Amino acid sequence: MHDFHQPTQPLRIGCGAGFSGDRTDAAAPVVQDLVNALQSQGGQAVLIFETLAERTLALAQRARQADPQAGFEPLLLDLLRPVLADCLKHGIRIVSNFGAANPLAAAQAIFQLAQDMQLATPRIAVVLGDDVREHPEVQARARSWPSPLVSANAYLGAKAIAQALNHGAQIVVCGRVADPALTLGPAWAHYGWADDDW
Repeated sequence: MHDFHQPTQPLRIGCGAGFSGDRTDAAAPVVQDLVNALQSQGGQAVLIFETLAERTLALAQRARQADPQAGFEPLLLDLLRPVLADCLKHGIRIVSNFGAANPLAAAQAIFQLAQDMQLATPRIAVVLGDDVREHPEVQARARSWPSPLVSANAYLGAKAIAQALNHGAQIVVCGRVADPALTLGPAWAHYGWADDDW
């Protein structure tokens, strides 16, 4: 174990969505609360969107098969458009699994949204590695199934999110990560935890 070196400034994490298809107007008041807290008390703030479930991910894989540029959260742009400018202006990082089956395409869509909104180009990190459909063991098992394999994903942890934030990412786009990773990753980065601080 390592001694924790607690930052003197607080970390605040707000959530703008709890499932795919959640309200697109929910994040704006959360961001306003984060902005108010930053202005009055300082610290750091992160906005997370939790938009992924197993069924949602399978549907996203089907969408990607039909269109290589699809496969991420269908409401991605509607979720971000009301809050992207304020988040970038006030240094509120965004972390989400809204990349679903196509995190790279999601990142490109966010890049294009920022351009369309005439915002400074955000630093976007993409966490990959959860899609294991092509893994030999998965393929071997799938050959014995009566139905074709649609989706196979591993639950990634928080470390890659923390690393992305530590390297200056303003937005971290993930596919399948463990639900706690969306908050644990920012906390890991903020508090400077080591791998064995558990």
